[in-house]
Amino acid sequence: MKFVARRKPEPIINVINMVDVFLTLLIFFMMTTTFSANYGIKINLPKSGVSSATISKKPLTLYITKTGAVFYQNKQISEKDLNLLFKNIKAAGGNPTVIIKADNKSTAGNIVNVMGLSLKHGFYKIAIATKK
Repeated sequence: MKFVARRKPEPIINVINMVDVFLTLLIFFMMTTTFSANYGIKINLPKSGVSSATISKKPLTLYITKTGAVFYQNKQISEKDLNLLFKNIKAAGGNPTVIIKADNKSTAGNIVNVMGLSLKHGFYKIAIATKK
């Protein structure tokens, strides 16, 4: 008796579905990484032709509005609370760069006040954000 060897069909891997999933993930990640970290405080930064300076990994960003109000993490903060914030960060051993994002119409006195408080607590790396 003669047996006939049947050939098994070669398995076929359909990669079209996998490519669709990867392209969808790629589009999702591209869209979510373009969001900026503005906390919703409307500030018009002044313009400058100088490129940005090197800052620390976790900067401390303070916003000053045109009325002189100081914001930290989308919450208005008083001078007393700002002193306490600087003390707590210094006690935790941090030495971040203090980035001041002041409105174009804010007074120099408000900016100098925040700079003076940061210098008083030992934060000597201060940057003022501008538009290029």
